[in-house]
Amino acid sequence: MKLFLADIKDIDLEYAQLLDKERRERVERYRLVDDKKRCILAGLMTRRFLGNAEILKNEYGKPFLSDGRFFNISHSGNYVLFALGESEVGCDIEQFHYVNAVRTGKTVFNDDEMNLLLSGYDRLGTFFNLWTKKESLLKCMGEGFHRSAKSVDVCSDIFEDKGKSYFLKTWNFSDYNVSVCSEENDFPKLIEFIGTEELI
Repeated sequence: MKLFLADIKDIDLEYAQLLDKERRERVERYRLVDDKKRCILAGLMTRRFLGNAEILKNEYGKPFLSDGRFFNISHSGNYVLFALGESEVGCDIEQFHYVNAVRTGKTVFNDDEMNLLLSGYDRLGTFFNLWTKKESLLKCMGEGFHRSAKSVDVCSDIFEDKGKSYFLKTWNFSDYNVSVCSEENDFPKLIEFIGTEELI
């Protein structure tokens, strides 16, 4: 598995012209400049890392590749995260911001996760750790939030479901939390930061 992270700060709106028609139309639908930049950057990363592989979708809309590889994209704040692997993969990045961790947690966390949240000294950090792990797991499973968030448990770094094992890994940097989930326990030690110049 490979993980790539890129910053929107050097993204020029003109870079949208490098992308296919569908992505350019998606960029145009956004109102905020930073949303447009995140969309452009995700498109540039997709173009760079997937090449000519055809993108297909499962019944829940999760994309996968015709050549047997799997990928997932997430974005938050100034960053776009791109995960690429030989097995199912899901990723999530979240910039820390104020959230009522207990109230929001009650809507998505199961009892064990809520106990972990309530017993932690850093509730906000624990909240984002659980949240990003849960989102990356649901994305990896291919169902996203079509499945009840409370039905999966991310208190540990392994989740078992229907005879399959899902492995989870989390990184923190600056004021961001990143989680990745895969059917293979083949996580890189580091996330590769990639500059805009490598994408255009």
